[in-house]
Amino acid sequence: MDDLLDRVRALKADAKNARDNRNWEEAINYVQEAISLLEARMANAASLLPSWLGSQLADSFGLMGGIEKRWGLTSAGQKRQRHLEASVAAYDSGFKYEHKLQRNEETTYNLVNRLVGRVLLDPSLLQKEGVADSEFSDELGEAENILTGQVESIRQKDPWAYCDLGTIRLLRGEQNALRTFRNLDRLRPPKFVYESTLSTLQPLQEVAADQRPDLVQAVDQLRRSAGYRE
Repeated sequence: MDDLLDRVRALKADAKNARDNRNWEEAINYVQEAISLLEARMANAASLLPSWLGSQLADSFGLMGGIEKRWGLTSAGQKRQRHLEASVAAYDSGFKYEHKLQRNEETTYNLVNRLVGRVLLDPSLLQKEGVADSEFSDELGEAENILTGQVESIRQKDPWAYCDLGTIRLLRGEQNALRTFRNLDRLRPPKFVYESTLSTLQPLQEVAADQRPDLVQAVDQLRRSAGYRE
């Protein structure tokens, strides 16, 4: 086992513990150290890079994005704006590695959260008019195509894939969004899957329910489903 991989995993575990205790700066420092170590290995590699390097970078930037998002959502004013922007930047960086992963490593965490983060910053992106909104709509459509393909193939039993697909369909205003979460129920995922998805959808509901009323129904539906998974 590579010593670097062990060190990175330990740093990410420390970051998650600090995050759960709302020690935001400490959590950021841990995950930034992990990213720095991974990027140094990539920059200084004298031979073939280890196969896990890309997935660890994608995951570490995703963790960074999640910490910054939580920090932002517990803040107000310019501080909220600053941390949500930092969150989107981290997810964007993670996505650069994520979309290059091998088929058996497929994940869409950064893909989905970089789009969710943009809506948290600017809910007007969900409006139909405007060039910027059209570009964002294209990105949502591409994300739905990717996830639909995965759910129909390699990730057909992965509850996270259904959570991600349902979230993207909600943002697109698709009528089948709620049905996607009912399909999630058929997999009987553990309760924390619902809780994690609710932590994504509830902030969206607060800022974008006017544009996407189904967010309210989705949150209610997931809360009921979570109640069945004690």
